[in-house]
Amino acid sequence: MVTFVSGISIVCFAASYGVAFLFEISRLIFRSGLRGAAMVAFAAAGFMAHTLFLGWRAATEQAVPLSSAFDWYLLAAWLLAAGYLWLTLANPRTPVGLFMLPVVLGLICAAQWASREPFSQSPATQVWGAIHGIFNLLGSVAVAIGAVSALMWLIQADRLGEKEPPIRGFRMPSLEKLAQITSRTAIIAAWATGAGFASGLVLNAVNRQRGLLDTVPWTDPVVVRMGALMVWLVIVAIVARVMARSPHGSRRVAILSMISFGLLVMSIVWGLLGNTRHGMPPQQVFRVHSASRWVVHS
Repeated sequence: MVTFVSGISIVCFAASYGVAFLFEISRLIFRSGLRGAAMVAFAAAGFMAHTLFLGWRAATEQAVPLSSAFDWYLLAAWLLAAGYLWLTLANPRTPVGLFMLPVVLGLICAAQWASREPFSQSPATQVWGAIHGIFNLLGSVAVAIGAVSALMWLIQADRLGEKEPPIRGFRMPSLEKLAQITSRTAIIAAWATGAGFASGLVLNAVNRQRGLLDTVPWTDPVVVRMGALMVWLVIVAIVARVMARSPHGSRRVAILSMISFGLLVMSIVWGLLGNTRHGMPPQQVFRVHSASRWVVHS
């Protein structure tokens, strides 16, 4: 059993999700009585492999379990995959996988590019680092879910506006339900991202108080993009709240939620490819009085 679990790789569950996505696409082309079961089976197999992979890393890593950017991207993908499975089983005729599985696969690809270096492990930074990561994770997942519901709302609204007949075996949730999900996730994303940004500032302050070098500067690309994303999400949340009863409010909030997802993707790419100190373990500084100089110990 140990040998089997240790042999699971990202390719295993990514491929399973990919096959499930192909089954989702095929729903637009032809009907099949067995496709639904096969689609769920592949998605469930991928989710199980995904779960075992994360569990194995948590059990075998010498550092704090699941404490790297690599792990957090995979956790976000895992949460969305769980949501996809639940929604598919609860509403088998709703093609939610067409919208959610590409996000899951995108996060897995981002994990491949992300650093596997664990974050700082002092007690104070463990606590604040966990708070920072959890809120950022929640905010990112909320943005992704909001974008999925927003895209579904736009497709459904345009289809109804053109009075197009529904595709057989292909049913969307009501516009009211989709608008409600989009609005609520916009508010959740704003609160979670704001809390993640604030806890990141506290984490950086804790590192400075402990006399650590190479703490994340205010001009770091990750700090800049997270600050900008937070401001944008707060604006979207305010618009969603103010325009809740407006005749055109749902469409505007849906478009803004799609833009939020685009900004999130851009910020992730920026964080992966940019030169940043975020997520890198800081270095301890000791003053050597006899030489009147700084000695840096990694």
